[in-house]
Amino acid sequence: MADKLKITDVLARKMDWLTQRQAVISKNIANSDTLNYVPLDLKDNHFKSLVSRSAPVMAQRSSHEGHLSNNPLKGDQARANKAKDVYETAPAGNAVILEEQMIKMSQTQLDYQGMVRLYKKHQDMFKMALKGP
Repeated sequence: MADKLKITDVLARKMDWLTQRQAVISKNIANSDTLNYVPLDLKDNHFKSLVSRSAPVMAQRSSHEGHLSNNPLKGDQARANKAKDVYETAPAGNAVILEEQMIKMSQTQLDYQGMVRLYKKHQDMFKMALKGP
């Protein structure tokens, strides 16, 4: 039991990672006119693997042939990963694309808000359990 992470710890780690990523993206935007600046980003902290270690995963199965498959995007996964590695570089050597950075910033904010909601729901479940029937 000691080697398993509690869901609150996992959520806190993800929120910390998102906070750090937001700072890196802000730095990229601030240096959008700096000569030879290359944008930075944090490596993904593998949130899915942290969750799978802390909670059992239930397999999805269809009970009718008309139901959707487990992973409808399975065939398109490779193309999506390959396209995101392309960067443009300005004549001054700056590789910051403001639109791309703004999209990353928005996604980071949405992810953080989602983690806050999950954290609050988890706390609400504990409060409900402590109150009893």
